[in-house]
Amino acid sequence: MISLAIALMLSAAPQAHEAPVPPACVGATFVSWGACAEAAAEGTPAYSLAMINLGTEAYLEGDLAKALLYYDKSELPGQTMTSDVIFHTFRGDARRYGGRMGEAQADARIAWGFLSGHPPEGTPAEARQPLDDGLRTMILSVILPILKDDPDIFARAKTMYLALPAEDWTSLSQRAAVLSSLGEHHGAVAASKRALDLQPNDPMSQNNHCYTLTEAGQAGQGVAYCERAVTAAPEIAPVRHSYATALAALGRCEEAEAEMAEARRLEPSAALYREPVTCTPGG
Repeated sequence: MISLAIALMLSAAPQAHEAPVPPACVGATFVSWGACAEAAAEGTPAYSLAMINLGTEAYLEGDLAKALLYYDKSELPGQTMTSDVIFHTFRGDARRYGGRMGEAQADARIAWGFLSGHPPEGTPAEARQPLDDGLRTMILSVILPILKDDPDIFARAKTMYLALPAEDWTSLSQRAAVLSSLGEHHGAVAASKRALDLQPNDPMSQNNHCYTLTEAGQAGQGVAYCERAVTAAPEIAPVRHSYATALAALGRCEEAEAEMAEARRLEPSAALYREPVTCTPGG
């Protein structure tokens, strides 16, 4: 995925201004996107391209805050940047993470345009890459929660998403998470159960099913799966977070706080684990 996204960003680099491209940015003399950024002048297409790709690398590493910073730096003065579907998907999600929903929705609509056969006018042919089911699933899983406030596009995008195949553990787990984020808990639990059935002893399967059940208001059924996941994978922060969430839903507040503290210890930089635990003693 990293090489794909970077290659597509390169083909979609802004061309409005002519400027020398530093050797560190191209061909056999290419070093890294960091080196390219250092060699290129700010406000040039080469610098913008480097920022785009650094943003994509950060996004794929799970650091959405850093990705948003890079994407913002990629903007060229006086220009509206349009690129390929991967860029708009990732930047839209980073903007959502930053609370900038208007901008996130604009990117998500552009991404949907690619999926529905209507990319922005003037999009170069090299930015209209073929999309297989795997890419469509990934893109829709990101943009659907962003498009919830756009009923017409959301309905069409959801129909496309649900028509895509979901038979393996990864796609079923992803579908459960997406449906849960949309508040469609019945479908989320069903997809999560199918994923669990494929890998019943895997701690992440157990963790995911626990969290999905908890989000669906069924923490009493979910907590046992979290307990098994914590026993098998005690050093994984998301597992501790899911257990804390289930315990809080059951009113076991001291235990929930202790589990969330473990999640913070394991991943101190994660903003999610710094959020206070919402819990009413006794459920």
